[in-house]
Amino acid sequence: MVFHQRSLKNKIAAHAQPAFAEGVFSTGDCDKKQHNLALLTLFLFLTLLLLLPQNALAGETISVSVTLENKQVYTKKIALYSVGNLKMVAVSELCDALRLSNTQSLADLVVTAKPESQREFCTFRPLNHFAVIRSMEGSKPAHVLQLGVAPAMIGGTIYLPPAQVARLFSSWQGLKFEYNLVTKIFTADFSQKLSASIAKSPTPPSLSEKDEKESLTLDEQDKVDTRFTIPKFSIDEKANGAIIRIYCTRPEVEYEFIRPNKNGVAYLTFRNAVGDIKNLTQTFSTGLLKEVTAFALRSGGLQLTLNFNTKRYKIKSTECKRDEKSDDFLVHVLSDVDVSEIYKTEKEKEIKALLQEDRERWKLDVIALDAGHGGKDPGAIGYSGTYEKNVVLGVVMELGKLINQYWPDVKVVYTRKTDDFIELDERGRIANQQNAKLFVSVHCNASRNQRVSGVEVYMLGLHKTDAALRVAERENAVILQEDDYKDRYKDFTDENLIMITMAQSAFSYQSQKLADLINRNIQERTKQAGRGVKQAGFMVLWTPSMPSVLVEAGYITNPREERFLKSKEGQLRVARAIFEGLKKYRSDYEAQLKAR
Repeated sequence: MVFHQRSLKNKIAAHAQPAFAEGVFSTGDCDKKQHNLALLTLFLFLTLLLLLPQNALAGETISVSVTLENKQVYTKKIALYSVGNLKMVAVSELCDALRLSNTQSLADLVVTAKPESQREFCTFRPLNHFAVIRSMEGSKPAHVLQLGVAPAMIGGTIYLPPAQVARLFSSWQGLKFEYNLVTKIFTADFSQKLSASIAKSPTPPSLSEKDEKESLTLDEQDKVDTRFTIPKFSIDEKANGAIIRIYCTRPEVEYEFIRPNKNGVAYLTFRNAVGDIKNLTQTFSTGLLKEVTAFALRSGGLQLTLNFNTKRYKIKSTECKRDEKSDDFLVHVLSDVDVSEIYKTEKEKEIKALLQEDRERWKLDVIALDAGHGGKDPGAIGYSGTYEKNVVLGVVMELGKLINQYWPDVKVVYTRKTDDFIELDERGRIANQQNAKLFVSVHCNASRNQRVSGVEVYMLGLHKTDAALRVAERENAVILQEDDYKDRYKDFTDENLIMITMAQSAFSYQSQKLADLINRNIQERTKQAGRGVKQAGFMVLWTPSMPSVLVEAGYITNPREERFLKSKEGQLRVARAIFEGLKKYRSDYEAQLKAR
């Protein structure tokens, strides 16, 4: 519901008029005045009730993470509202969480910059795509920042999508404001200014008070081609129309303007004028102005045909006049907007942008490779004394070389590249910190029965078999070598395993598919027996927030498989087999992303 302030004033005046009609009041007049004041108070109270949000439904929350100037960090949660088909925040609630001073009225929302030394404030108005930045002293001219979505006013509160607020605040204050659509975290960093190249955004130029109304450009006059009388034009789209500037290099040019007909076609003719036909003829895919066509007249004049988009916009009035400060011509077009059509178009743009953002975010550009064990933890020991930690490090380094060779656009992250001891939970954190899209942990299996052989690939889950439980227990036993393992792993219980498995269910399909592809390729390329894809509670798979698998590349306790695994050729063949599984996974994965 959009509330019109003028209507409120009229209603207040109507109720207040009887009490203030006379210049001098009698006792009866005072009683009457008190009565009318009571009516006025009741009216304002009912009005405020009507202004309570009715169409902004708060079903979710977002986290607001703020870094202050002294590097202290705090987090707050605010509501995320459904406004029509868009997810929005109440800008005043967001500003309160950011500790930005703000004032909400029935007409607009005014936000003060932080730090206050910037001494500027930003004004948001409902259904207006432009936020106006002004100096508190009034010495600096105002400038305008454009919003992709016009603010909605519901119940006297301004609403905007959080990503729009982040982009605008970054451009205005030169600070880091970001909103992550996946994690629903709004980040603000007041401790460090962005560089000019980062903070700068394509916004309209700074405008003085008068220039803001008429959209006068400041420096472009010096860039015109003086060989032509009419060299070019520019258009400044407003929320309620547009201002078209036709540049002119001579003061004595006469003109005639014919207003748009029912089809939205207007004509502007210049006598004794030469125009840059190629530069003046343009077509626009969006906005009020669809097309401008320039035509040289035989009489030595120039005619511009202006074709307006009357399907989306209803033109209310047009006016052409000479600019007072230059020789240019200004065409002012006032229009009514088809709001539903604009919201539809903006929603389509937003969806496309979100999909592209998702594609970029989930692009398979970082893979974390984890060589099990290391340092004081040798892992399983083979029939002839081969250490598991050395075998799996060789496999992982060969796999990394293959990824770098064939996928130069993919970054490889190693949990270890040397014979170092890395805690189990730290391995997943390394992958998370590097924003890895896959986590592949390589190990060798072991058994008291030296005849047992074959490859197994695991994903995180509950132990379905006693054999899977035994494998997980052997791999997890390494935590006993960590000094503070009781504190580090106090939450690694069977109950929490169920919860973490449910939390990672978003990645379970990808993990299972990747495990299956790797398992098949190792069998085919190494001729080892396949023992299938299984699930178990490996602690190393608890912390990664991405599709994750653990490859048991063979039984190091089997003499034949030990000889194969400790050889350079064997390690390379296992690495190639894993890479072929990754290659098929990536092909299918990126095809799905493109299809979205």
